[in-house]
Amino acid sequence: MNRYKSIATILLALIVSTMSIAVVGCTRKSIVPTQATSAIQTQVIKDITAKESFSLIQENSSNVNFVIVDVRTPSEFSEGHIKNAINIDFYAPTFREAIGKLDKAKMYLVYCRSGNRSTQTTAIMKDLGFREVYNIDDGIVGWNNNGYPTVK
Repeated sequence: MNRYKSIATILLALIVSTMSIAVVGCTRKSIVPTQATSAIQTQVIKDITAKESFSLIQENSSNVNFVIVDVRTPSEFSEGHIKNAINIDFYAPTFREAIGKLDKAKMYLVYCRSGNRSTQTTAIMKDLGFREVYNIDDGIVGWNNNGYPTVK
């Protein structure tokens, strides 16, 4: 009989210990969200049309935290670009570093010629932790096809 009481006591102790560890582990996980989880929840990375881009630019015309980034080559940029855009050449060896130096808390509109380089750029910006990035899905070609203005 004493042998059964000893086994029962040991089993009860194991069950209580296991339950305590499980409860503490689950509680800690739910109370303390990871930084990665927080970053993912607050990011906005979105492809938009030229028409939506035009509206976004107009809505943010006086917003100092709104930046337009043209990722075409300098010669493409000089042929005509969206007003107030900055040029960061996608093909430059320092491209990722240059993008990484931008303020991650600002809102960005990114474009290239047809949407390929800017799509790759938004993926890089997402990986680098940028908060809000919009991509003109058909690039400056779509912009021009809609008759929106460019400057040289």
